[in-house]
Formats: sequence, C-alpha cells, structure tokens
Amino acid sequence: MLVTTELKAEGRVAVIRLDRPKALNALGGELLDQLDAALDHVEALPDVRVLIITGTDKVFSVGADLKEVLPNRDERIARMHRLALRLAAFPVPSIAAIEGWALGGGLELALSCTFRTAAPGARLGLPEIKLGVIPSYGGTQLTPRLIGTNRALELLCLGDPIEAERAEAIGLVNWLANAQGGALDLALERAAVLAERHPAAVRAARQAVGEGLALPLDAALATEARVSAALLVGDDAPDASAAFRAR
Repeated sequence: MLVTTELKAEGRVAVIRLDRPKALNALGGELLDQLDAALDHVEALPDVRVLIITGTDKVFSVGADLKEVLPNRDERIARMHRLALRLAAFPVPSIAAIEGWALGGGLELALSCTFRTAAPGARLGLPEIKLGVIPSYGGTQLTPRLIGTNRALELLCLGDPIEAERAEAIGLVNWLANAQGGALDLALERAAVLAERHPAAVRAARQAVGEGLALPLDAALATEARVSAALLVGDDAPDASAAFRAR
C-alpha cells in the first residue's frame, strides 16, 4: 500500500499517510488512486471530525512523479485541481503534517489542506521555475491566498525552498513543532482541540471564509450573515447560550 489510513482520538481524527518512501512520496497515479480511496473512506465515517495528511518520517512529498509517463498532462492537472477543491470543501477540516521535504505538487497538496504543521528541518518550496515551468497543481492560486502576493511571487519566481521556521513566520505553516519528528504529534494535538469544537460551526467558519475571499466586502459580509443564520437552523444547530453558560 502506498497510502494508509488509521483512526486516532476515539475515532474522531483520521490520519492518512503517504507511504512511498523509495520514491520520496512522489505523486504518481497509483498513489493518487489510493489517496482518493482513503478520502472516500474517511468521508464515510460519521465520527471523524478532523483529517490529517502526513508522509513518512523523512519526507512529506517531493511532488509529481517525474518518472511517470503521462498520456494526458492536462488530465493530471485537472485531477490535482479536483483534489484541491475536494479538500477545500471536505466535510471536516484537514491538517498537513510535514516532515522533511514538501516540494512542488507535494507542497501544493499541503496547501490544499485547511492547516499545516511542520517540524524543524522541514523544507518547503515550489521549484518548478527552475525547470522553466510554473506550479500547475494549484500553487499559483493557493499560495497568495495564504501569504499574500509578494511572498507568493518570491516562492514562485525564485523557486528556492524555505525552512520550516520561515514558513511559519510568513504564514505558510500554522504551527511549528519543537523538534524533528514532531509534526504529526503536533497535528494530533491541534486536531484534538478542533474535534472539541462544534462541527457545524467549524464547517460554517470554513464556508464563510472560503466563499467570501473573492467577493467585495459588502457581498462578503452578506455571505457571513447568511452562513451565520443558516448555522442556527436545523437539528444539529449549536446552542450558543447553553454553551456560554456551561463555560
């Protein structure tokens, strides 16, 4: 198996692990097939509240499998775009836990997740410009949404990887582990906190931010009001007053 799935925290956290160490977790077609199947499996589990995607202890992923002969490059790009959109709309938030290298399509996969942890020694980059091309698995659009245009263009046009500490400082990574090997443990800690939050409210927060990003402020505020109102209707609506009194 190139991708494995396990459950943590009483089944509320699912961990999908990329496990193709000899190829440094390069994203070939077979690995992507297994990743899609793992996402299908997790999505069908009613108790899961957080998804973690990680790699081996040495590498998250070095990106596209350059040894693979693609009969249709455009279809592979479309597939990776569908994966990015799927993670953006996934029923539960996701965390990419990064050890070692996260390059090219590997970093783009991590950027598609809701959050990212990284360990010291991890290196993140979009080196495609050095080959005379640009990232095409979502990097040109996901990166500026996270760290702004200037920082994104620096990564895209220089192509040099950056260390985890700088990635955390500029907002490419949410949380930095204390030591190498700690990215998954930190992701599990953050996931445990997220799992305690009301799942409908977490979905609503992600929806409001995602839909509002491309809108003018007035339309974005209207989106916030609509999503907030919808959250208070239905069988799983949170009781904010009761929660406040309990605290």
